[in-house]
Amino acid sequence: MAEELKPDICVIGGGPAGIRLAIAAAGAGVPVVLIEKGTLGGANLSEGAIPSQALLAAASEYETLRRGPAFGVTANSLQVDFGTVRDHIRSVRQAVAPTVSAERLAALGATVISAPASFADRRTIVAGEATIRARRSVIATGAVLDPPRIAGLDAVAYLTAETAFDLDVKPARLVVLGANPRGLELAQAYNRLGVETIVLDEGPALDGEDPELTAIVLDRLRAEGVQIRDNAKIASVVGRGGGISVSLIAAEGEVVVDGSHLLVETGRRPRVDGLGLDAAGIMHDRSGIIVDRLLKTTNRRVYAIGDAIAGPALVSRAEYEADYVSHAILYRLPFREKSWRVPAVTFTDPAFARVGLSEEEARERHRDIRVLRYPFVENDLAQAERLVAGVIKVIATRRGRVLGAGIVGHGAGELIALWSLILARRLDVGAVARLVPPYPSRSEISRRAALTFHGPGLTPPWRQRIIEFLRKFG
Repeated sequence: MAEELKPDICVIGGGPAGIRLAIAAAGAGVPVVLIEKGTLGGANLSEGAIPSQALLAAASEYETLRRGPAFGVTANSLQVDFGTVRDHIRSVRQAVAPTVSAERLAALGATVISAPASFADRRTIVAGEATIRARRSVIATGAVLDPPRIAGLDAVAYLTAETAFDLDVKPARLVVLGANPRGLELAQAYNRLGVETIVLDEGPALDGEDPELTAIVLDRLRAEGVQIRDNAKIASVVGRGGGISVSLIAAEGEVVVDGSHLLVETGRRPRVDGLGLDAAGIMHDRSGIIVDRLLKTTNRRVYAIGDAIAGPALVSRAEYEADYVSHAILYRLPFREKSWRVPAVTFTDPAFARVGLSEEEARERHRDIRVLRYPFVENDLAQAERLVAGVIKVIATRRGRVLGAGIVGHGAGELIALWSLILARRLDVGAVARLVPPYPSRSEISRRAALTFHGPGLTPPWRQRIIEFLRKFG
């Protein structure tokens, strides 16, 4: 028998953003329905940050053991069992899954429906045997892999971010299509586990990021043995001898790259097929669902967030938008979406993290800026741990208001959180300069960078006059 539900909120998509929004609504005592046709947790649990971090952790453990002799610690010969690595990744997924289970969400007060969802009209959603007529709906369906249009690619077997974590046999040579954050993370991880790895991309590696900072990351990857060929036209892919061959058109002419396995990580597109968006009066294009600055679609009762709309593919961004949409729905308070305050992290080693405006963006928007830098090599803990590759770069106005920050180095993903808070609260570099961090710690790096704002020769004239006046009185 068909069931009709009339909740205040209906969320389509059970990834991190959809779950966060459903929990917020249920916690406020508001009836909420969450619809997910696949596994709760979405791509984040099956192919995203969770399995990626599990793989990166395994590679990091190997790298730590390899570096042992430099500290006077010598281990026996190092070996990698890919079957055990695969089991480790699966165990991490299993450990995380209960936190996003239907049982937990139901216990918190949300109604969970496991079925495909589709709009029947502007107000009605059909999911399995249920018909939902919610006061407000939110689309949080995420994204799916968008394979590049390369001749022959559809005729060969290739790995994706989802299937790459199920390898139980060591690849002889891994070719990665995509020199983006995910592609480089996986390339470095497999390289550290003993797999010869080459990364191909038609554009620049880490395209769109600050080249001063990304150069440190790319230099490290190349030094470790990851081959990176960017800015080369990928002409075709063919299967050959149980492996694959990729033909490139580079500056030196045609180049053929052979590999035993091919991993495609070139980009994603919004997962909106089959949602019945036209029936709901919701405009969309190839970049995703079209929303205004309040994240409302062309149907005023429906919002869209995360990878379902245009913008950086970040879990942190999707959850940020979920928080603000839930606030707007629950309290009827409008907000202006400011996802540029959301940090992004590339989990290579060294890691690259950023938040706010880059130097280039800041120069376009502001007449006069200050760029503050401080190297990891001058941090005592970094020296003790022999992890000195890195730098922090802070962009501020002449008056000291922080516009953005970028960090390359060990622990960059943790260090960037402070600068995200600084941006959210509209604080200046003085707030960080007054920070009292523990010693020794990498958190000192942020404070040292802030202190350079009033370094030698940079003290404002009015402060100098005060100092000189007080000196006269001893």
